[in-house]
Amino acid sequence: MPYGEYAQCPCCKKTAYDKDEIEKEFGYRNVGDGRHIPQSYCRKCRSAGCEAGKPCKVK
Repeated sequence: MPYGEYAQCPCCKKTAYDKDEIEKEFGYRNVGDGRHIPQSYCRKCRSAGCEAGKPCKVK
């Protein structure tokens, strides 16, 4: 995923295509070296406690 252009949740497959939509649906993570990258999982999947390799709890 090229950071800043789009983000896709690996769990529910929700996709955001611009920075405003990424902020709203995913949020950003500060990696500590001045970069802010999109969160991997969307806010709903993170809130639901979804985990890699397990069925999505949001659907």
